Amino acid sequence: MKNTIALIFTLLILSGCGKMITVPLDPTPISTNDATVIIYHEQGFSDNFQIFLDKAPVGFVTSEKPLKISITPGEHELHTVAGGFIIDRVTKQLFEAGKIYYMRIWLDIGMWVSSIRIDPTEAKDKYEVRSHKQ
Repeated sequence: MKNTIALIFTLLILSGCGKMITVPLDPTPISTNDATVIIYHEQGFSDNFQIFLDKAPVGFVTSEKPLKISITPGEHELHTVAGGFIIDRVTKQLFEAGKIYYMRIWLDIGMWVSSIRIDPTEAKDKYEVRSHKQ
């Protein structure tokens, strides 16, 4: 009986508050002279991730609000900072004019150290995530 109650309590905590929502990703290019980068976070954390391009802040991403930016062609660095025992990893990528790039922020949980990453993904028009807005 105690195990059943503990299991139900754990499931309630893990399910979190909020409801599932669909977040659209707009694939329209910002410019034909620059690359368009769409950065999103679909793991459902309520964190607000500040995005840096070549060490300069360019905007914020939450689970419910992706970031769409224009980047000049060439190699650039993208990263975010999570703090604590989470290491931010820098992503270097070559961007081409007129192309659209999809990048996903995700938490890579390790046994001793975790890291927050921004990695390229396939094109998509939407994703589902748990909304934390009340």
